[in-house]
Amino acid sequence: MNFFRNIAKFFTDVISEFKRVTWPTREATLKSTGVVLVLTIAVALFLGVIDVGLSESVKLIIR
Repeated sequence: MNFFRNIAKFFTDVISEFKRVTWPTREATLKSTGVVLVLTIAVALFLGVIDVGLSESVKLIIR
């Protein structure tokens, strides 16, 4: 029975901790998501351009 008490205490503690968390507002979450998406796209484009450039350089060297 001690095992089940420990599980119950764990979930009680988890709920207690969740109540203490300061959750971000909807606006803050949307802004953060927008920043992450823009940076992800920018890095993907940058790496894509570098990849194409290096691929073309290797093709010129091999020929």
